[in-house]
Amino acid sequence: MSIFPEIIKHVPERNYGIDGLEVRVDHTSTGTVYFVSAEKEVPFPEHSHAAQWTVVVSGKCHYTANGETKTYQQGDTYFIPAGQKHQITLCAGYAEVDYVDDPRDGEPE
Repeated sequence: MSIFPEIIKHVPERNYGIDGLEVRVDHTSTGTVYFVSAEKEVPFPEHSHAAQWTVVVSGKCHYTANGETKTYQQGDTYFIPAGQKHQITLCAGYAEVDYVDDPRDGEPE
């Protein structure tokens, strides 16, 4: 069950095939907006992409980059520079809104 209001259900869902993870994605002319929520712990492997700014809406996550792990929780924001390799684990009850500086982020080329 998503923490986001009903209006967000109109945003297209992207299925990552991970039980307990809900991701809704909207592409704009300048970037991509994500609404992400996790019912249970979801570890993402190390990856990189365009620059990203995140607002933590609920719960907490563990973010690792350059050998350092930080925990972010409700109300925190963080920025990921373009191309920075990172790993993130979403804890149960986590939700975030992301803006990625790529209008086609995650879409096939």
